[in-house]
Amino acid sequence: MTIVQRLRGAVAARRPLPPGRQVVLHLGSQKTGTTAVQSWCREHTAELAAAGVVTRTTQPEIRAALDGWYDVARPGADDNLRDFLMAAWRASRAPGLFYSCESNTGPAFAPGVPGLYPRITENLEGIGRATAGVPRHVQFTVRGYGDFLESAYQQQLKHGKTVRFEELAERVVATMSWRGVVEELVRVFGAEHVTVYDYDRDRAGTRPLVGQIVTDALDRLGATGVEVGDEVSRRTNTRYTQRMADLSLDVLPLLRDADERAAFHRFVTDALGRHPAPGDVPASFLDGGTAAALAERYAEDLTAIGSLVELR
Repeated sequence: MTIVQRLRGAVAARRPLPPGRQVVLHLGSQKTGTTAVQSWCREHTAELAAAGVVTRTTQPEIRAALDGWYDVARPGADDNLRDFLMAAWRASRAPGLFYSCESNTGPAFAPGVPGLYPRITENLEGIGRATAGVPRHVQFTVRGYGDFLESAYQQQLKHGKTVRFEELAERVVATMSWRGVVEELVRVFGAEHVTVYDYDRDRAGTRPLVGQIVTDALDRLGATGVEVGDEVSRRTNTRYTQRMADLSLDVLPLLRDADERAAFHRFVTDALGRHPAPGDVPASFLDGGTAAALAERYAEDLTAIGSLVELR
């Protein structure tokens, strides 16, 4: 962190905060139901406000508030995020604020860098400075490494990146671990202020994951009288079929610009994703042996994470 950033953080920490306010920060990870959480909150804005909770879950608004980026490690971004949250309180009588953005922690994978979330340290510190002085709690969801890697890879195809899965896997598989991510959450916010959710946990007979995240947030913010039904979990992003992934890898290198890549993604999603052909199967990239090894590592890491923070 530069001297300028430290000075900005010190100034931000001295700003008076509205009394009695508190914030729950739902920070991801990507591809773990964050879109469903955000959509439900936007659809229940008035109901939540009546219960004393203002929400900030619209991703374009958050990106605009951070000058067109999500990265909170950039100079001045922590001040911008703090101003964005303060504006929500100034515009509302609600004492509680629920903020959801899975992109503030940085990319899950970065070119040429091994492991998960290589920029998480700088970004969490920026979020920490932005929320300094107000009671806060962080929610973060983890999921099995194999599924997370495949899902994140499909997200890269969606955004027009043509890296081969084998190239990504060769770089990151050996070092994928949620332990370092959770340890950084604990270092910045404190173990008692972090809840980690296991995306893969069997929740049969209990509240589905997305509903659990929202319910926990509202409980922490003291909201009463808001019913979170199971429908909150029914929104899912389109998953690529193998045909969609293969076509993307063939066509994307031929496209000239971002507009053509966006148009191609709409075609793939609408023509193939929403209307699969007979015999279409979900895209799969990992071999069985690697998938099994990653599943074993995930189980071991969950045990370690559960010794650090509340694991649900």
